Amino acid sequence: MFRKDIRAAIWALMLISLGGLLLHVRIHPPAAAAFNWLPVVFGVLGTFAAPVLFNYRRTAVWAFLLTFAGVVIGAITMAYYSVTHWEGPVTWDAVLLKSTLADIVILTAKLPLAVSILRYWRKTGVAS
Repeated sequence: MFRKDIRAAIWALMLISLGGLLLHVRIHPPAAAAFNWLPVVFGVLGTFAAPVLFNYRRTAVWAFLLTFAGVVIGAITMAYYSVTHWEGPVTWDAVLLKSTLADIVILTAKLPLAVSILRYWRKTGVAS
């Protein structure tokens, strides 16, 4: 299905995206508010479109841009949500365990995977 040399990285990227999509749909159902559709759209694109785009040299840059945009938009909106819905004093415990920091870190893990796939295509120069 995916090119053998980058199959593991593409699957890892796909599984992180799928996990984030399912987690978001569970916590913030799209039927509850129109704003909840934005992460669903990026989640679906990140889970299904980006891995296919990463599989080909000519579309890998587009897949990287899609992944990068999803990470940036997701991190900003999650941080905004965490700040606007903050309850209680700001402590290290609260920041580490009661905010969306853990979700942002998991989302950000997509970037090194995307960079490694993009570097593979730049390094090999294999046409597809």
